[in-house]
Amino acid sequence: MSVAGVEKALYDVTTDRASRTLFRDDPEAFLGRYRLDDAQRAALCTFDVRGLAALPANPMLVWGFWMTCAPDRSGAAYLRRMRGEGADHG
Repeated sequence: MSVAGVEKALYDVTTDRASRTLFRDDPEAFLGRYRLDDAQRAALCTFDVRGLAALPANPMLVWGFWMTCAPDRSGAAYLRRMRGEGADHG
């Protein structure tokens, strides 16, 4: 699959409240609307921002996704994930 589906999902979840709510409540139902492979779906569900950036998804969309939806929406946690450090690595 192309990165376009991932970027569309990232854009929608960060810019549309209804999409964000559906993603939080039922990520599989939300992601079912996009052409994603299993690895892409898993990266989104687990907030694997390092993996998303490696696709390469747009870094601003990845960062916005983290800051909008991740369990720990701090910049420090995002940077730890991006560096692949510690227990925060997804």
